[in-house]
Amino acid sequence: MVDQVSEVLLLSTTASQRVEVDKLEDREHPSAPQQITLKCGDAFLVTDVRGDLLASRPEMGLYWNGTRFLRTCNLFLEGSQLVTLSHHIANMGNECQIDLTNTAFPLNQHILVEQGAIHVNRKVELCYEEMIQTYTVTSFCAHALPVTLSLKLGADFRDIFEVRGFIREGHGESLPVRTSDSSLLFAYRGLDNVERETHVTFSQPSKSVSADRVHWKLLLMRGQPVEICVSVKMAVSNTGHFVTGLPQGTWRDLAQPMVRTDDYLFNRLLTRSLHDLLMLSTMTPHGHYPYAGIPWFSCPFGRDGLVTCLEFLPWFPEVVRGTLAFLAAYQGTKLDPFTDEEPGKMLHEMRTGEMANCREIPYIPYYGSVDVTPLFLITFEAYIRWTDDLVLLRKLWPNVEAALRWMVEYGDRDGDGFIEYHKASEKGLSNQGWKDSWDAVSHDNGQLASSPIALSEVQGYAYAAYRAVTYLASRLGKTEAVACWELAAQQLRERFMRQFWWEDEQALYLALASDKKPCDVVSSNAGQCLWSGILPDASAQLLMQRLMRKDMYSGWGIRTLSSGAVRYNPMSYHNGSVWPHDTALVGAGFARYGGKEEAGVLLKSLYGASLYFEGARLPELYCGFQQRPGYGPTRYPVACSPQAWASGAPFLLLNALLGFQPDAQRQRLVLDRPTLPDWLQTMEIQGLQLAGKRVHLRLIRSGERTEVLPTGDNEIEIEVKQ
Repeated sequence: MVDQVSEVLLLSTTASQRVEVDKLEDREHPSAPQQITLKCGDAFLVTDVRGDLLASRPEMGLYWNGTRFLRTCNLFLEGSQLVTLSHHIANMGNECQIDLTNTAFPLNQHILVEQGAIHVNRKVELCYEEMIQTYTVTSFCAHALPVTLSLKLGADFRDIFEVRGFIREGHGESLPVRTSDSSLLFAYRGLDNVERETHVTFSQPSKSVSADRVHWKLLLMRGQPVEICVSVKMAVSNTGHFVTGLPQGTWRDLAQPMVRTDDYLFNRLLTRSLHDLLMLSTMTPHGHYPYAGIPWFSCPFGRDGLVTCLEFLPWFPEVVRGTLAFLAAYQGTKLDPFTDEEPGKMLHEMRTGEMANCREIPYIPYYGSVDVTPLFLITFEAYIRWTDDLVLLRKLWPNVEAALRWMVEYGDRDGDGFIEYHKASEKGLSNQGWKDSWDAVSHDNGQLASSPIALSEVQGYAYAAYRAVTYLASRLGKTEAVACWELAAQQLRERFMRQFWWEDEQALYLALASDKKPCDVVSSNAGQCLWSGILPDASAQLLMQRLMRKDMYSGWGIRTLSSGAVRYNPMSYHNGSVWPHDTALVGAGFARYGGKEEAGVLLKSLYGASLYFEGARLPELYCGFQQRPGYGPTRYPVACSPQAWASGAPFLLLNALLGFQPDAQRQRLVLDRPTLPDWLQTMEIQGLQLAGKRVHLRLIRSGERTEVLPTGDNEIEIEVKQ
């Protein structure tokens, strides 16, 4: 490869040429909604389809540890932006290849170089704290072409919260840019006393380097490629705020399972989902953790991480182990109103940028989530059922006990048996369930609910958590704890049905607000109660029917709020939009109560939606407009993509349809009424593990039944319940 690359020839240019080249104006690409997203470790990159970072797109840039280290990295040929031919992102999302070509330009008074005469391959790679861009320029003109290739650069070192729109009262100091013929160094000394640096080096020196751009004068000969490599390294001077010296574990460390069906496009969705989980899984001192989403949430989130683990658990138990260990390590130990920390409580979100270091935001970590603590217990039980990892169970049992104490003592401050939340931090979240926008919880007249607020799905999580602890305690021989928490679960279910069941709607209230006033609106929160198993069977059947009515089911999934509610807005964040993970949890609840057909409908809805998103990547959410035949779902303009729990949504529904009931202790996997939806005929699962043993299955739909056929290399007992 190197032998085929020509040397760069430095050419003189006329003053008129230089004036044109120095303009370097950024313009929005015609296909602006598309973008390229790459991630490796704690670094991620968002560009347009040319690989440029446009000033008109505030989210674009190269980020590391909560800070944007590069704001501009735009490529020009003869002073003009290039034209995109195509772009291809590697399966694991850490690199991409972009094919570009020139716009037409005059070589001199007599010769016009037509568009498409020059090919530029732009390869972009992310490798932890470094981005490498390689430009390979090839001319297909018959004669020699003297051209100028330019790179416009800039770094603003903005905190991710500033990029999102937060206004800061002050900033640190931007240091003078240092240049040489082969490098630029951008630096910023923050208010947190951390000096951040972006060091850009070029494989080919240039005589024309300034504080924000570099020009290479090239002589292109037909068919002889010229290559220039640009390295962008990010560094911090004071590492006290950051974790350093970690083993550089990536998706390459994780075994990659295989799920294949007779539907090629559905296979594409499943493959995309697996790759996105691996892309977002980031090594921490405690193991892999699935970061929530790019660009806004590329950091540990408690709720998102646990739900993602539940979606992907049978496939990637190592990620679940790392997540449980991470959350246990940061479990609350004290009372701190600024961060909403309480003893035993699990974190909501953890940031490491300048604003977090300066306590301008409370995410250091922040504990303002009411549901992460019970979800930790639910996830831990599922992990043990799949892995039989009693070593981790014994190690983290004190964390289990602390979580239970939080649920009883701090989660239920008024002693009514329900878990409520009330914001303590002035800078914290007003709503602390998964729907955490300011207007997400309301009454039927549109009035916002006042705290303390007991969300319906959180009571379901608590019920499932108590049931989970009875299993965990039984594995350690703690018989008194088994009886205690089994009784707690039973009593909670009885109280819940008395106060949350909404007979007129055959549904559940969204929440109980202050003075125990019901929030009488139909929402998807009720559907998540099916997933937790808190409803008696008769009530569950009624609720399933209610949620599949047109005001809740859009055709693309379950709306977060009924279209009949006063606050319904299909373009809102939580008041009528569709979230894939939410739809999947509701569908898993349907399957739990025998509604496999309805669960299959929801899986097909998400599958259908994926066909309208690039690469079959389900976004964080999309708008809740009713499905229009022949048209796709309406995009939500600032949805994260990729988003971890959106990626896992198809797998949660698939697991529910297959009825997986693991028993790692006995090396047995039960499939309870396994059901392939009517649009799938075959499925093969390979690489799944139960207690470290190989699971290899084939499933065939025969009429209304699904047959399960273990293969010869399957290492565990398979039991099928029809």
